[in-house]
Amino acid sequence: MEECSDVRFKQRAVIEFLTAEKVPPIEIHRRLPAVYGDQCVDVSTVGRWVRRFKDGKLGQAGLSDKTRNGRPVTASDQLREDRVEELIRGNRRIKQKETAIALGISKERVGHIIGVLGLE
Repeated sequence: MEECSDVRFKQRAVIEFLTAEKVPPIEIHRRLPAVYGDQCVDVSTVGRWVRRFKDGKLGQAGLSDKTRNGRPVTASDQLREDRVEELIRGNRRIKQKETAIALGISKERVGHIIGVLGLE
């Protein structure tokens, strides 16, 4: 989760910088994937941040996510990946649903982690 937050933080800094240079939001979004690939924020997020930076004083806006209640941004972190791998290696017949219940995450997220680990 920390890596994702770090990437988003960096993208916000780039968005702020390019906003100061009067680059349009669509052009900013077009340029981000070259550096951030599949972790690139979507175009609506770029637009929201451009508006936020234009409304405030450039160079003085907070770039960090505000803390909020609810589910974390991602349920994939190294700890959960390690736990999924441990559960699968301990019982090769364990179902995704059983793994999801054991870890308190969605079945789809378990499937994603299995793919990341190459245990398909």
